[in-house]
Amino acid sequence: MVKAAKKRKKEEDEAFAIPEFDERAYMTKEIAAAKLSFLIIALAVPVALALYGITVVGVPIVAFFLGLAVTFSLPRVVRLVPWPKVDTSALERRDWIGHGGTFLFSWLAFWILFLNVPFVDVTAPVISDVRVNGVAVDPGVQSPQVPPGTVWVNFTIFENGELRDYGFTVLGTDVAVQALGNSRYSAQVSLPPSVSRRVVITAGDGAGHVTTFEFDLATGS
Repeated sequence: MVKAAKKRKKEEDEAFAIPEFDERAYMTKEIAAAKLSFLIIALAVPVALALYGITVVGVPIVAFFLGLAVTFSLPRVVRLVPWPKVDTSALERRDWIGHGGTFLFSWLAFWILFLNVPFVDVTAPVISDVRVNGVAVDPGVQSPQVPPGTVWVNFTIFENGELRDYGFTVLGTDVAVQALGNSRYSAQVSLPPSVSRRVVITAGDGAGHVTTFEFDLATGS
């Protein structure tokens, strides 16, 4: 039995042979993969421009799903490109998964880049961290009652592009605003006892977007 087992193992070892490495096929596949990588990154630019146009007209969700559709159709899209032609016959499914991931993140990166300054500004200014005498206030509500007299209102304006103007009004009357630096601003208001005044803070950017923050400023007796 021992001799039979040894003989069978020897026959199995002799039957097994390491397949010969096809250097030419390997190099052909690697060169095609490298060319394809450059091609899909180049393709991501016009795709991102098309998605940018769709986003600007107001349907960003359509643009996103269109980008995903092109990503899943990448093998067919590559075959339709007139130049340069890339031989993808040797590529397997797992190769396309990797190239699809590269294409996805490429058009996403270009798309986000095109939707930001200096190409375009689609984001309105953000007014946040509004505080009355150091107490935070939410938009559309009445502030905690503060002592009558001088009241300080501090706030922050975030803008990714050019902040064109900003304003502070109490019952429709403009109040001077002081820039404190680091996007912080301050306004000083003098109020009598037992009153409630509507405060409106506005901020506009160079692209024409305007943001408002409104609340009621109340004083005690």
